[in-house]
Amino acid sequence: MTALRCEPVLGLVLFGAALAAGCSGSGGSGSTTTPFRPTPTPISTPTPTQSPTLAPGAVLLAPASLSFIATGTPKAMPDTAMQAGFSASFTASTAAAGQPSSCSGIATISAPSGSTFTVTPVAAGNCTFTIAGGNGQTAALLVSVTTTTAGGT
Repeated sequence: MTALRCEPVLGLVLFGAALAAGCSGSGGSGSTTTPFRPTPTPISTPTPTQSPTLAPGAVLLAPASLSFIATGTPKAMPDTAMQAGFSASFTASTAAAGQPSSCSGIATISAPSGSTFTVTPVAAGNCTFTIAGGNGQTAALLVSVTTTTAGGT
């Protein structure tokens, strides 16, 4: 019986076939070698992440101050609050009566309709409303009310 002898041939296909047939490199004992089989490497799939939620920016007022030359409901004026990244309701407050910058007795402010407040002048004086938005951000709305008396002081 003739021993099977394997020679390097044209490529991997023939090399693999020769190994499967049980060839040895120099006509040897006919022992078999297990062909190389690559181990699959798992590919990890990236987990999508959510875009970060931006914190609301500064509260902006348009206008930043209101000046009145008379009092009463017919003289009321609107003021609009804006804040990037904030879609809830704004709130308005002022210092307690008798405290510096208190609007008590000088002007009133309505609850917002959307983001617009209505300020109504009540009596002469200067005061500040604090408009609050999201993320602890606030803006000061300065109010000045003056009145004049016809015919003098």
